[in-house]
Amino acid sequence: MREINGTPRGSRSFLYNRLRRAREGLRCLAGLGLLAVALAGCATPGAVDDDMLVTGSIRPRPVALPEPDGAAPKGIFAGDWAQAKLALEQALDSHQKDVSIPWENRETGARGTATPIGTARAGGCRDFTISLVDGKTADRWIQGEACRSRSGTVVSQVRVLGRA
Repeated sequence: MREINGTPRGSRSFLYNRLRRAREGLRCLAGLGLLAVALAGCATPGAVDDDMLVTGSIRPRPVALPEPDGAAPKGIFAGDWAQAKLALEQALDSHQKDVSIPWENRETGARGTATPIGTARAGGCRDFTISLVDGKTADRWIQGEACRSRSGTVVSQVRVLGRA
């Protein structure tokens, strides 16, 4: 018999040493496998972002906030007026007394507040003021009347009052 590292090749101790080394190698491989799984986490190659995933038969639709009817007063940018009317709608929906809702048009930098005045009169009408600060002209107040109906809110009798 041939000896390897001082142990005869066919002896039990030789076989035992070979099996022990093989088990150690398997343990090392298993440890490396567990480490790879732990480092991979939940990432899956080719995974799709859940926000973009559409399932079932319901398609996503953009949400439109209710905006009171009424054209922009002369000298007021339509986008600013739209943002101000959305804030006015929120203020009218609030059941708090003396509420002012801030608004801002990020496209133009204009901002202000929408404030209902007094309580609703017969027919669901209520006076309001809207402040407008755009940095291009003097700060202004917009005053008018908002009337509620089943079809929505209608803004009327709107006038621009000059400096805020």
